Amino acid sequence: MIHKTVWVGMVSVAAVAVAAAVWLLNAKPALHGAVIEPPAQAAEIRLKDFDGQEFTLSSLRGKVVVIYFGYTNCPDECPLTMAHLKLATDQLGAGAKDVRVVMISTDPTRDSAQAMKQFLGSFSPDFIGLVGSPEDLAQVWKDYGVTVEDGGETHSYFVYVIDPSGRFRETFLPDSEPADMAADIRQFAQGR
Repeated sequence: MIHKTVWVGMVSVAAVAVAAAVWLLNAKPALHGAVIEPPAQAAEIRLKDFDGQEFTLSSLRGKVVVIYFGYTNCPDECPLTMAHLKLATDQLGAGAKDVRVVMISTDPTRDSAQAMKQFLGSFSPDFIGLVGSPEDLAQVWKDYGVTVEDGGETHSYFVYVIDPSGRFRETFLPDSEPADMAADIRQFAQGR
């Protein structure tokens, strides 16, 4: 009788262990940023890149797009954010090919295409810088809920993450850990 009870107990423990393992393998890892639930479709962006070419956000479908609004003369937050995004994309290894980092100017007066290209080039040649007329940029700022004041020097500073299907998935603060950003970007690139 005791032998049968021990056997039933061992089978029960094994069944619970198997169920827990299956659950853990199928569970999505927690995200590190501020999750947008339900995901919302990102507004189209139509600006010029730092090479003078027309840019549309929809041209990046199939990639994870990480967007930051800033300016090239920024002494602190903007370079810190770009450095963190560079570290995050470096941690993706070969998966970085499925990610595009985009910085949109908050200072249309001083952020020329050349200034944007030089600024972002010091972080990664793969980063995309977008500039435009004050009116065109103001529309994008409005569409993304970005506040811009003081000639662009005071601005909202969230990092926006858009999944391959063009939906907002989360935001990060600029000083977020690059490893946390990389982990979440990797999940979105893998279709989670």
